[in-house]
Amino acid sequence: MNRIVVYTSKTGFTEKYAKWIAEELKCEAVPLKKANLSELANYGQVIYGGWIMGGMVSGYDKIKKLNLKNLIVFCSGMSVPTDTVRDNIAKQNDIPADRLFCFEGGFAPDRVGFMGKMIVKMISGSISKKEDKTPEDIHMLEAVKGADNTDRAAIPPLVEMAETI
Repeated sequence: MNRIVVYTSKTGFTEKYAKWIAEELKCEAVPLKKANLSELANYGQVIYGGWIMGGMVSGYDKIKKLNLKNLIVFCSGMSVPTDTVRDNIAKQNDIPADRLFCFEGGFAPDRVGFMGKMIVKMISGSISKKEDKTPEDIHMLEAVKGADNTDRAAIPPLVEMAETI
């Protein structure tokens, strides 16, 4: 089957996952801004990846409009990728939950702009004020200092799905 991995990445974490997935599936990984969207329907399978901000998968709105038949989506962000996180992202973005894979990315303060830093500062300030912090809250507070939590070992379920559908 001919397939392609298309992605958007702001700080490099989603790009890292896209390249790992493409390597495993022996296909090309292309940034969304360089992809010819009108040609994506010619692929037997498209795997799209975007970073998460405010629960939205970046760039997915452009891919969704294409109504691709054999689409798998992945995302990366600072949150621990629990089933609840995945289900919320799937619902918010109108992605079938069984076609969405969430991976932990990280935070690179030197690679985000002013607005990104301000948003993270607001989120971490809000978490810091909580009296009963969850393990996820504590993890988030550590991540905003700067972290790369990407893990190649997280991609096999996506790769297996891609190879079987």
